[in-house]
Amino acid sequence: MQQAAVIAGAPQEPGPAQLSELRAHANELKLRASDLEVRKSQLGEQRRRIAADVDPSAIDKQLANVEHELASTRIQLEATNEQIHDVETERDMSRAVVTVPPPPPMGPEPLIGREQVEMAGVGLFALLIPIVLAYTRRIWMRGGRAQAANVDDSQRLQRMEQAIESIAVEVERIGEAQRFTTKLLADRQPDAVARMAAAPRREAGSITPH
Repeated sequence: MQQAAVIAGAPQEPGPAQLSELRAHANELKLRASDLEVRKSQLGEQRRRIAADVDPSAIDKQLANVEHELASTRIQLEATNEQIHDVETERDMSRAVVTVPPPPPMGPEPLIGREQVEMAGVGLFALLIPIVLAYTRRIWMRGGRAQAANVDDSQRLQRMEQAIESIAVEVERIGEAQRFTTKLLADRQPDAVARMAAAPRREAGSITPH
């Protein structure tokens, strides 16, 4: 990350000696305030223990002086703490810098632009159209041939069925005619069957004269 210059108008960084001196003075004031509080407690205890016939004005005067000095010490301690806070704030401000993030890295340029991609897509679409049409035509023609073959087979089977039916009718007619002829002959010549049964049979090996 790149760092910019220090903020314009910022105060110079205070020395560490100044900050150490203020902190040491604050510690002294804390110890002094603690001692004064102990002294105040002792005087208050003495004030409660004195007899009724003893004049407490001297103790009251000492107690008032201690309270006044304690209040002054606390005020000085508070002011010193504020100075320490201000010095630390100035130090932090003097160290503040403006950080500027570096620009994002530029990615590599694409090898193929958007126009080239669009042109390639159009060309591919133009090539696929005749292929799809040819394949569709082939499927349609195959379906037409299959349908024509089915129609031819159906017509052939119908003709064969009609011919078989005609033959069956003719055979049945011939059978009826033969039965009618046989019955008619039997009615006209009832003894024809008997004569045929009584006719001499030719022996094997005999020769009939001519």
